Amino acid sequence: MASVDVVFSPAEPLPRADGWLVVDLLRASTTIVTFFERGGRRLLPVSSVAEARDLRRRLAGRWLLMGERNALPPEGFDLGNSPLELASVDLESFDGAVMTTTNGTAALLAAASRGGVVTVAAARNGLAAVARVSHCERVAILCAGLEGRPALDDTACAGGLVARLLGRGAFALSDGARMALALYGSAPLVDLVGLSRHGGRLKALGLEADLEYCCQEDCSNGTVRLVTWEGRPALEAF
Repeated sequence: MASVDVVFSPAEPLPRADGWLVVDLLRASTTIVTFFERGGRRLLPVSSVAEARDLRRRLAGRWLLMGERNALPPEGFDLGNSPLELASVDLESFDGAVMTTTNGTAALLAAASRGGVVTVAAARNGLAAVARVSHCERVAILCAGLEGRPALDDTACAGGLVARLLGRGAFALSDGARMALALYGSAPLVDLVGLSRHGGRLKALGLEADLEYCCQEDCSNGTVRLVTWEGRPALEAF
């Protein structure tokens, strides 16, 4: 029987998997899905702010610099990590974007190091993302977490993805998958996310509209995968 595991942060030992769903609900995975929905061509995830600045300088063409540290855009960045900010930018006029975030981009790169198809998952594209990996024998859902620890918001979203996988067939669930599923079923997603530390931080910064946007479920058919482009990890729609 096919299996599904949930890993609560990249600090945990990562299993082998044929298909990965990487979740950073607030807000990297939601922003990435929205970036491609709005016409973005390519997104290059990197680990550090310094690497992001250096890479953008070296790239030919027009590239946006986007991301956050402690939920706010670093100095000199074109955009932060808000999916709602993307509405103000003509993304099709750029070759792509370089992105770094506190937790999400690190989780994507960690999943890529283990092999298998790596798909970006959020609440907004849950059904679509699950459809991309439901044929895999070993599905792993990696939560970005917060500062190397489990995060309530990502875990709840992961539980929603487990529920959607079970809607497509039979899967053997790990303890982590069962825990995430139980959390997801305990209350509406937006309520759970509002209780999280990360959710509280966004509210304190006046970004509650981002939180509500990120908690909308199954309203996007967009899917995004991690590939190799010019020798480095890159995200593209598929």
